[in-house]
Formats: sequence, structure tokens, C-alpha cells
Amino acid sequence: MKGFNARAFYEVLEQVVTTRNVTWRELARDTGITPSTLSRMARGKWPDAAGLAALSAWADINPADFVSRPEHTPSRDSLGAISSLLRSDPNLEPTAVTALEAIIGVAYARLSQEPF
Repeated sequence: MKGFNARAFYEVLEQVVTTRNVTWRELARDTGITPSTLSRMARGKWPDAAGLAALSAWADINPADFVSRPEHTPSRDSLGAISSLLRSDPNLEPTAVTALEAIIGVAYARLSQEPF
């Protein structure tokens, strides 16, 4: 898929499955995606557009976030998106959000190629 980081999409999907404490079979049942398709995805194969849309909707993932764009500035856009998601999470107290933002900011600065 041109410009689509399928590996990153799968890793985020995997994280959502783990966070929601569901099995891959439950995901397959909920989305109408066959378990064999999910198994192939784990090995680097990708579903058709309808399958990708169903998985994206189930996991509340925007597939456009995984498409590289020349004007995309990861250090600003990625951290802002993460912060927005954390702040909208009803399970997190404001102090927890602040702590997570600090942790993620330090990790990003340490592991990225761009200065923070």
C-alpha cells in the first residue's frame, strides 16, 4: 500500500486488542474479518479496503494517520495527537495525563531524530 505504514497500523491494532482485553477471534467476530485474515496480517499481509475500514472503525483508528505525507511534522503532530487522546480519556485524572505527557515527551525526544 503506497505510503501506508501497515506495520504501524497492525501494532496499534494489537495494542487496542490488548487494552480492551479481547481475543483476536472476538475481534474477527465483531468486525466480520476472518481469523485467517487477521493471522495473515500478523505476517505482513493486508486486508482489502473494506476490511481495513472495518478494523479501523472497531479500533477507532484513523488509517490516514498511517499514511506518510511530506508536510507531516512528526514531533509536533504526533505528540499533539497523543496529548489530545490522553486528555479525552475519561479513565485518566488530569495529573495522570500530565505525567504521561511528560514521560512520552522525554521518550520521544530521546528516541527521535528531531530535537524536542
